[in-house]
Amino acid sequence: MRIAWFTPLSQKSAIARFSVAATAALSKIADVELCYFDAETIREAAVATRHFQSAAFVPAETLSTYDVVVYNFGNYLPFHREIYLLSRRWPGVCVLHDFVMHHFFAAYCFDYLGDPAAYQLLLENSYGSSALASGRIWETDEVVRFPLFEEAIRGALGVITHSGFFKDRVEACFAGPVTRISLAYDTGPTRSAISRKQLGLTADQILLVTVGHVNPNKQIESVIDALAQIGFDSRSIVYAVLGPASADYERKLKIQAEEKGLGPVVRFLGEVSDEILGAYLSAADVCVNLRFPSMEGASASVIEEMLFCKPVIVSDTGFFSELPDDCVVKVAPGSAAELANALTNLVKDSSVRELAGARAKAFAEAEFNADRYAKRVLEFIAEIQAAKPLLSLADRVGVELSRMGVRADTRILEVVAREIQDTFVSEHPALHGRRRP
Repeated sequence: MRIAWFTPLSQKSAIARFSVAATAALSKIADVELCYFDAETIREAAVATRHFQSAAFVPAETLSTYDVVVYNFGNYLPFHREIYLLSRRWPGVCVLHDFVMHHFFAAYCFDYLGDPAAYQLLLENSYGSSALASGRIWETDEVVRFPLFEEAIRGALGVITHSGFFKDRVEACFAGPVTRISLAYDTGPTRSAISRKQLGLTADQILLVTVGHVNPNKQIESVIDALAQIGFDSRSIVYAVLGPASADYERKLKIQAEEKGLGPVVRFLGEVSDEILGAYLSAADVCVNLRFPSMEGASASVIEEMLFCKPVIVSDTGFFSELPDDCVVKVAPGSAAELANALTNLVKDSSVRELAGARAKAFAEAEFNADRYAKRVLEFIAEIQAAKPLLSLADRVGVELSRMGVRADTRILEVVAREIQDTFVSEHPALHGRRRP
């Protein structure tokens, strides 16, 4: 089996880190080549890599030498634009990392195409004219109603998700094979030699940590409110926020912390090196990984925190809801009382922290295993290859019906769909149990 694995490979991409781990495991059981378009500093990989200048410079003759092409999609145009453009030319297997792809396609239409009408047409074709009334959707929580992942998988041979809720959403709109495989992650975290003292922490202070891009989705304002409600101060607790933030939003959070009397408690560290990040995760007593709304297909950051043997507070939504109740502490989105209670219990009882952290690590090591991921990917590709003749038949029938002028509300379409379903789909293992197209 020869696989072309298209992915960002930038040092700044979390999907690049995933791809390095996944392809290293895949290389044990298949011939895999890691393909990328990035021009900046890239991650080292254990498998052969191949750089292309752009999608336009990837010849069909090259792609035809692979048994399958895999495309990794995330919600950031600079990392994924060329991957998307290539997928329009050459169908492959799509790995969806983000449930919400709206920001990608908004940037694609406005910044890359320079065509606002293309954005409006995409929304209308995907969700109907009602979506057009929502305005600048990418700046609001409305993105979860109009995620636009549907456009990323149009024409795909099959789709891989990393959570059950996302698999269900994909199956509702995609007629081909779909599977859920738990996200692959590195074998273990990188420990740091930097001590707590060097981080400015006393021996008896409790360290809370939130990592990642600082935006309203991370619910940091809710954490500050909860800390103020509980009454913790800098003598007993430090809340470190690691990740880049806009100047305006960071200023807003700092003002909130000062007004709550938590100026010395909450530390905004900005974007940090891997070494500093590892030092804070090593030193952390509790990790806070809230998301609302949940826009990810899975969360590499929460997996990393679990592998660091840390108790993690998460929002009870999306991927996070699927984690075992005894491995993370779940709080209902928007519930200040539940968040305050979770923080109080973990901060005041070291035995609770240790037990939760140990369970988290044991689960993460078993569940997010790269070798397991590679095995399931290869099995899914085999299912897709078996289903390709049927999918080709459906495409051919669709083209012919279109040429005949058959409309979506015409009864013959229902008759043809039922015949295909009853004759082929119901007995096909890759499509078994799926709704009739």
